[in-house]
Amino acid sequence: MDEQIRHLNEYVYAKYVDGMRVEDIDEEAACAQMQAWFQQPGNANDPECVYLGILAFELGYEVEEKQVEYFTMSKTWLDRHKALTGEAWDAVDDRIVDLNEFFAEHGIEIEDADMPAEQAMAPVVVEEIEDHGPMMLVPGGSFLFGHEKDTVNVSAFYIDKYPVTNREYEAFCRATGYRFPKYWSEKRLKHPDAPVVGVSFADAQKYSRWVGKHLPTEEQWEKACRGVDGRTFPWGDDDVTEEHACFGRDAAKGGTDPVHAHGKSASPYGVCEMAGNVWEWTATSVVDTETIHVIKGGCYNDGQDLLRGDMRLEAVPKDKFENIGFRCVKSA
Repeated sequence: MDEQIRHLNEYVYAKYVDGMRVEDIDEEAACAQMQAWFQQPGNANDPECVYLGILAFELGYEVEEKQVEYFTMSKTWLDRHKALTGEAWDAVDDRIVDLNEFFAEHGIEIEDADMPAEQAMAPVVVEEIEDHGPMMLVPGGSFLFGHEKDTVNVSAFYIDKYPVTNREYEAFCRATGYRFPKYWSEKRLKHPDAPVVGVSFADAQKYSRWVGKHLPTEEQWEKACRGVDGRTFPWGDDDVTEEHACFGRDAAKGGTDPVHAHGKSASPYGVCEMAGNVWEWTATSVVDTETIHVIKGGCYNDGQDLLRGDMRLEAVPKDKFENIGFRCVKSA
């Protein structure tokens, strides 16, 4: 089990089962982190999801405006624990009784989760579709956004699994007669399956519209990258390695990798290459003396700190740099 999740489970047990005094933490953030972990493929059948259910139950009393949301979450995971273990435990059974009474009093119908575990809850990575390259579904809902980990809500959307590649952008140029991008002949950047670079914000928009999509907002991009738990990188909080990302290369001599090159790059939603390789345009703009756009993700010649999911730089829309590319989204 992930060490951070193990630590949070121990915290919940100590405080809410054993009644010990513990150092305060941000319990809403902890709950979001635990939910994201237990929803990942392979983790949903871990009976220690009980501690997420207990924490959500307690938060239901602490955060009144989210009471129904937290109580629903609690019942889901406490029922899941019982379905997995078949065991009686007062810490679980007493809370389930209280939850059932609450829902009955308020006329809220909640499905029981006493079905086989694989049917009870789908993993976070819900769906992949093929639409000018594979796209991954990012479910709607709240997540922890930015360096301050503010709670932000977005609607469900699809996002390209990989950045738009040279091969895909070339098809667009040949079909429409649009100009080829800057650096097109640069050997270190021109692998057919490497991310396209040397495209301005307008270039990226034109491609997006051609395929019936659009550029992601910063919030959409970041949720696709970090999931709901405010993790440092798409894969979690572990340091970056060459298995995770293309980074740390010489600015003048280094170059990009094919988008399938890094087997450990995937985010909780199965979205890849969101750290390193190329910065990516977003639709989010900032107005100073001129309009500039937020770019996300870091690139092949950056150090690990610039690859953080909460990192943002800004670029002038007409910029055509060798380290900026893009990916697209569409509504779910």
